[in-house]
Amino acid sequence: MRNKILVLGAIAFTAYVIGSRSVTVKKSESVPHQLVRLRDERKAKKDRERKAKKITAAVKDVAHDVRKRLS
Repeated sequence: MRNKILVLGAIAFTAYVIGSRSVTVKKSESVPHQLVRLRDERKAKKDRERKAKKITAAVKDVAHDVRKRLS
Protein backbone atom coordinates (compact mmCIF):
# COMPACT_ATOMS: atom_id res chain seq x y z
CA MET A 1 0.00 0.00 0.00
CA ARG A 2 2.80 2.37 0.90
CA ASN A 3 4.59 1.68 -2.39
CA LYS A 4 1.42 2.45 -4.35
CA ILE A 5 1.09 5.80 -2.60
CA LEU A 6 4.74 6.63 -3.29
CA VAL A 7 4.40 5.69 -6.97
CA LEU A 8 1.20 7.73 -7.26
CA GLY A 9 2.89 10.70 -5.59
CA ALA A 10 5.91 10.42 -7.90
CA ILE A 11 3.64 10.34 -10.95
CA ALA A 12 1.68 13.35 -9.72
CA PHE A 13 4.88 15.29 -8.98
CA THR A 14 6.31 14.44 -12.42
CA ALA A 15 3.10 15.50 -14.13
CA TYR A 16 3.14 18.77 -12.19
CA VAL A 17 6.73 19.53 -13.12
CA ILE A 18 6.21 18.70 -16.79
CA GLY A 19 3.01 20.74 -16.90
CA SER A 20 4.55 23.75 -15.25
CA ARG A 21 7.55 23.69 -17.59
CA SER A 22 5.45 23.35 -20.73
CA VAL A 23 3.57 26.58 -20.17
CA THR A 24 5.26 29.39 -22.02
CA VAL A 25 4.66 32.83 -20.66
CA LYS A 26 4.77 35.61 -23.19
CA LYS A 27 5.64 39.10 -22.13
CA SER A 28 2.90 40.42 -19.94
CA GLU A 29 0.60 43.02 -21.31
CA SER A 30 -0.28 46.00 -19.14
CA VAL A 31 -3.76 45.99 -17.66
CA PRO A 32 -4.82 49.26 -19.32
CA HIS A 33 -3.69 47.92 -22.67
CA GLN A 34 -5.68 44.71 -22.11
CA LEU A 35 -8.78 46.73 -21.30
CA VAL A 36 -8.39 48.86 -24.42
CA ARG A 37 -7.86 45.79 -26.57
CA LEU A 38 -10.91 44.04 -25.13
CA ARG A 39 -13.01 47.16 -25.55
CA ASP A 40 -12.01 47.66 -29.17
CA GLU A 41 -12.24 44.08 -30.47
CA ARG A 42 -15.11 43.70 -32.93
CA LYS A 43 -16.24 40.30 -31.69
CA ALA A 44 -16.33 41.42 -28.07
CA LYS A 45 -18.20 44.56 -29.04
CA LYS A 46 -20.82 42.56 -30.95
CA ASP A 47 -21.18 40.13 -28.05
CA ARG A 48 -21.78 43.01 -25.65
CA GLU A 49 -24.39 44.49 -27.98
CA ARG A 50 -26.20 41.15 -28.28
CA LYS A 51 -26.20 40.64 -24.53
CA ALA A 52 -27.47 44.17 -23.99
CA LYS A 53 -30.36 43.53 -26.40
CA LYS A 54 -31.25 40.27 -24.62
CA ILE A 55 -31.19 41.95 -21.24
CA THR A 56 -33.29 44.85 -22.51
CA ALA A 57 -35.89 42.49 -23.93
CA ALA A 58 -36.00 40.49 -20.69
CA VAL A 59 -36.43 43.64 -18.61
CA LYS A 60 -39.24 44.82 -20.87
CA ASP A 61 -41.02 41.47 -20.50
CA VAL A 62 -40.69 41.56 -16.73
CA ALA A 63 -41.85 45.18 -16.59
CA HIS A 64 -44.87 44.31 -18.73
CA ASP A 65 -45.77 41.42 -16.39
CA VAL A 66 -45.40 43.64 -13.32
CA ARG A 67 -47.63 46.31 -14.84
CA LYS A 68 -50.24 43.64 -15.62
CA ARG A 69 -50.21 42.35 -12.05
CA LEU A 70 -50.41 45.82 -10.54
CA SER A 71 -53.34 46.90 -12.72
